[in-house]
Amino acid sequence: MNYDAETALALVKSRLNRLPGDTSIDDYLTVRIDGAALELQRQGVTLTDAMNDTLLLVDTTVWQYQSRDKTGAMPDWLRLRLRERWLMNDSG
Repeated sequence: MNYDAETALALVKSRLNRLPGDTSIDDYLTVRIDGAALELQRQGVTLTDAMNDTLLLVDTTVWQYQSRDKTGAMPDWLRLRLRERWLMNDSG
């Protein structure tokens, strides 16, 4: 499981409209990123340091963060990206 944690954190913060200098929840977001990476791994996705994998990790983390107090399934666009990425693992 390889990914650039610093880049992932910066992108998550950007997607959440947080200023780069605001480090007040960096520790929390880092734990959420690591948790999302582990969940992707459990689902059969081996993350690499490719930008597509980083973006999948970021999108998964942001969706989980924004949905943490809501019920509902993963959005179709994200579910399909995850499935396509998983299929790449399976075929490659």
